Amino acid sequence: MKKILILGGYTHLIDVVQTAKQMGMYTIVADRDPDSPAKMYADKSFTISTDETERLAELAREEGISGVFNAFDDFNTWQAQALCERLGLPFYATKQQLEICSNKDRFKAYCRDFGIPVIEEYSISDFQGNTSKNLSYPVIVKPVDSYASQGITVCHSEEQLEKAYAKAVGRSKSGIAIIERFIDNSHGVEMYYTIAEGTVVLTAMTDRYVQKMSENHPPLPTATVFPSEHLDRYVNVLDAKVRNMIRGMGIENGLLFIQSLVEDGDFYLYEMGFRLSGEQHYQIIEKQTGINLLEEMLDFATGGTINADSIVEFDNGYTRSPACNLAVLLHPGKILSIQGLEAILQMPEVLSFVQLKEPGDVVQATGNYGQMLGRFNIVSDQLDLTIQQINRLLRVVSVEGKELIASMPGNPCMPSGVQ
Repeated sequence: MKKILILGGYTHLIDVVQTAKQMGMYTIVADRDPDSPAKMYADKSFTISTDETERLAELAREEGISGVFNAFDDFNTWQAQALCERLGLPFYATKQQLEICSNKDRFKAYCRDFGIPVIEEYSISDFQGNTSKNLSYPVIVKPVDSYASQGITVCHSEEQLEKAYAKAVGRSKSGIAIIERFIDNSHGVEMYYTIAEGTVVLTAMTDRYVQKMSENHPPLPTATVFPSEHLDRYVNVLDAKVRNMIRGMGIENGLLFIQSLVEDGDFYLYEMGFRLSGEQHYQIIEKQTGINLLEEMLDFATGGTINADSIVEFDNGYTRSPACNLAVLLHPGKILSIQGLEAILQMPEVLSFVQLKEPGDVVQATGNYGQMLGRFNIVSDQLDLTIQQINRLLRVVSVEGKELIASMPGNPCMPSGVQ
């Protein structure tokens, strides 16, 4: 029996543990939190921080580990890569590839090398008493190497910019921040690619709708809708260049996602993740095609291969039925109760729900993913009606009796036809 070590035990990884067990693997979860949720589902668990590489290497040798796995966050992807390198185990990404993907500056430079448009950027000195350049607000300030919208601020004045720049530098591992023109619209697009033995497949393309929780915070996702209304244009205009860039990075296997803004019909790529996405899009892909990409990655991690033949026929964003990853954003407050979930999860169109908040939790106005209740994965030929039904059933009530859900039907940031 193959043994797999899973780094991290947060809620998203419950599905990873369950899937690995269904494949006949023996699952071991390592997480510094003794009560992390995925530990309850694993065959065995250890309370070890995932950055303790030497301890994890010793554990892996003692347990006879066949592979190491992480999926949904950048930090543990780095840890998994380093651990596999130390142990001589297969891993889909190299350190150099992760450096490109996790650094916004380096990713944008790579895009430019392959003729792919990116959002223009500025240096902090451009705004400090320099009126010779045609600069205007709003701008968005980001650490070059953050994730989950941490350390990011939208600025409308020089005073805000100074504070935001210092904040972004402080949240950056490398102490570097970037400033970009802020494209203020309610949706962009997200492309998902699968690479198998050097074959690059556009697995899906979605419209990514967002909502601003405050004037100075970056927008957060409310719905990721399959297929994108921009799919045909993207395939005709930009897809070939992106595939060339992926090949140019030397990527041979794995799953990745790329986020892009759309303005006047033009695409501006701004971020790439070389891992499974937090939307767990593989669940929707399996419902559409019968292929479970999580299983493919688990098999690869333990010495197998990703089956290129099975995915090529679904290239160019194949979508049999409309689908959506629906994120539920919350206003600040202490949660008293969450109502309607049981009825929603009985709906045949709802594939899954990753719950990030529980009654008793306090939601703070962070402007990042800490204000998310969770995410539903939905496949439905009547997607708008399904989402309307979810919105009618779901209630999150504060201890003061107030409704905490911020993304509801009729919200202008939700996609038209999906309200």
